[in-house]
Amino acid sequence: MRVAGIVPVVLAVLLGACLPPSAAPSGEEGWTVEWVIDGDTVDVRGPDGTEERVRVIGIDAPEREQCGYAEATAALAELVDGREVALVAGARDDRDRYDRLLRYLDVDGIDAGLYLIEQGLAIARYDSRDGHGRHDREDDYIAADAASRPSPCR
Repeated sequence: MRVAGIVPVVLAVLLGACLPPSAAPSGEEGWTVEWVIDGDTVDVRGPDGTEERVRVIGIDAPEREQCGYAEATAALAELVDGREVALVAGARDDRDRYDRLLRYLDVDGIDAGLYLIEQGLAIARYDSRDGHGRHDREDDYIAADAASRPSPCR
């Protein structure tokens, strides 16, 4: 019997069991959007009941009291509120300074962040251009931002 081949498998299982329950792996599906906070932040519930606040990677949408807030929030809500989404990792960091999980939100094959950029409701930001590290969809987001319809708020 080859024990050396079993050791890495056993270690991987044991280490995986030590992860906190709130750590959502890359591409994890089955999360339901419970509340849309604004155009780039949502609250989700996992298949096991775990709750997370998620900040969408690579975009910046208007905050409360800013021009475009209502439109960006409504567009994201229309796309994801109450729906099952996939949380896809891709940022340099797993969490931001407010302890929000950093993930892309994909719903029915639609990248929610890219959709908001294309609609002129969010901009490509928090990426390698401003010190936050490169993210997996950065090139697409920047290109979409350059080609998006103009926002009356910019």
